[in-house]
Amino acid sequence: MHMTMRLEPLFDRDRMILRMPLWRPGSYRYSNYQRKISELTVVDQDGIARPLQRLDDRSWQFRAKGATSIRVDYDLEVRNDADSGAPPAFFVHGPATFLTVDGTELLPHFLRTLLPENWDFASGHRPYPGGDSADGQTWYSPNFDVFVDCPMAFGAMERYNFELKDKPFEIVLLGKLPSEEEFNRELWVAKVRKISAAAFDVVGDFPFERYVYLYIFNDIGGYSGLEHLNSTTIEVSHRMVKRGRVEPLESVTAHEFFHLWNVKRIRPAVLGPFDYSKDAHTDDLWWMEGVTSYYNDVILQRSGLRDGQDGWFLGSQLQNRGNLMNAQGYGRVSPEQASWRVWSSNSNVSYYDLGQSLGWLIDIQIRHHSHNQRSLDDVVRALNRWVDYPGTGLNDGDIERMIKAVSGWDCSEFFDLYVSGNNAFPFAEVLPLSGLKVTQARAGAPYLGIRLDDDITIASATNDFQSGDKLVSIDGTAIPNLSALRELIPQLQPGSDITLVMENGGEQRTISWTVKERDSHAFRVQPMAEMNELQRAIFDGIHNGTPKGV
Repeated sequence: MHMTMRLEPLFDRDRMILRMPLWRPGSYRYSNYQRKISELTVVDQDGIARPLQRLDDRSWQFRAKGATSIRVDYDLEVRNDADSGAPPAFFVHGPATFLTVDGTELLPHFLRTLLPENWDFASGHRPYPGGDSADGQTWYSPNFDVFVDCPMAFGAMERYNFELKDKPFEIVLLGKLPSEEEFNRELWVAKVRKISAAAFDVVGDFPFERYVYLYIFNDIGGYSGLEHLNSTTIEVSHRMVKRGRVEPLESVTAHEFFHLWNVKRIRPAVLGPFDYSKDAHTDDLWWMEGVTSYYNDVILQRSGLRDGQDGWFLGSQLQNRGNLMNAQGYGRVSPEQASWRVWSSNSNVSYYDLGQSLGWLIDIQIRHHSHNQRSLDDVVRALNRWVDYPGTGLNDGDIERMIKAVSGWDCSEFFDLYVSGNNAFPFAEVLPLSGLKVTQARAGAPYLGIRLDDDITIASATNDFQSGDKLVSIDGTAIPNLSALRELIPQLQPGSDITLVMENGGEQRTISWTVKERDSHAFRVQPMAEMNELQRAIFDGIHNGTPKGV
């Protein structure tokens, strides 16, 4: 792709520095975008070449004295994601595409696209009134930050539209596209509309003139998304979609759309406007990314896309908890440390996973302390209004202060222990507040080693037990129900011999048994059979999004 950059008008500039951004928002990694650039030249208004002096890998300096305008040309290597022999299709991100000039970051930027015949173009860029002509289109951005925030798709693509809350939405599909039978377009548009509507219900506004979903079907191993002010790019494994695996695509769609507010508007001050010349450290990525992961599950649950999947939401949160328990850094690296270290080291625990569980636990406690009159949704809404993009972002402690202001819950101790601190999260203490019963045991703890149903009968026959056997007592202590058994087991010693009395068909028999020792952790969560009014309200409210004061 050939790029031309025009700098005009110029007034008394002695020298100018061209730079390629060091990183891309949302990735928090250094990137060598300059490696894709070739044939870089600079000429003035008279066509006279201005020699370039390289300052470092991604910066060039040239003398501009006497120039009233400058033209910079370069070629940019791009990747064609279309099938072999099909019309080309590719996309680019702004930081990987556009050079910038020191001192021009706050100035308006214009983009002009000149495309081959029958090529299409899609982007969140704003059309510039009167700027189009027969050979190209013109787009306008108020500054460099907004300019490079808009990804662009070129070539062959499919477009679909819908309207929601009087705002236009566009869905763009390009690359190695699945057939209609493999990926029903009408059904997908309906799903994206439901996701967008459920997200609106959380925050309560759409801060854009129009929104563009860019889906690129290519050879990526799974799914990957990147958020923007009024668009998102989502790369999709075309093979996975063609095999019918669409639920992960729904999840990443909900995640990236919620970033419209959380990260793009609700953000630490360092995350916008960006300084692309250096890394942008923040200890709040657990909130920016992890709480967004919590909300992509909330949005899918409330959108109705998970109807008929009983316990899906709870199962997703427990799966995330399992990811934490298997992470080497869990309990050693705090969420703030995991957020801060992303640029330079592997913390061995994901701030996505940490933040998702924290979002769940914080939501429950806000609802509990406010008698379910407030929720994490209210905190997100308040932060969105208070930051008031493009105003200054969040400062240290603002999230804690907003939680207290909205709900009345002083969460400072919780944050000290579990956000700044590296303590294991208090699932067993917090989940019962939402009507969830927690049963857990650690490795090395005693257990019977017998599978029992809820009525304490043998779940399956073995050499020692018969079908229909019911546990009556252990060492003379009556066991009337499963709860009594769970209370007794922690008092036993692994390796000790005990006496079980079993009953079957009205007859009892005695069995000598040895207490076993757990070789792994056990953690079980299920809705309580009987919830009080507040527990029921919190349980229902998290799933349907409606706080109901108690």
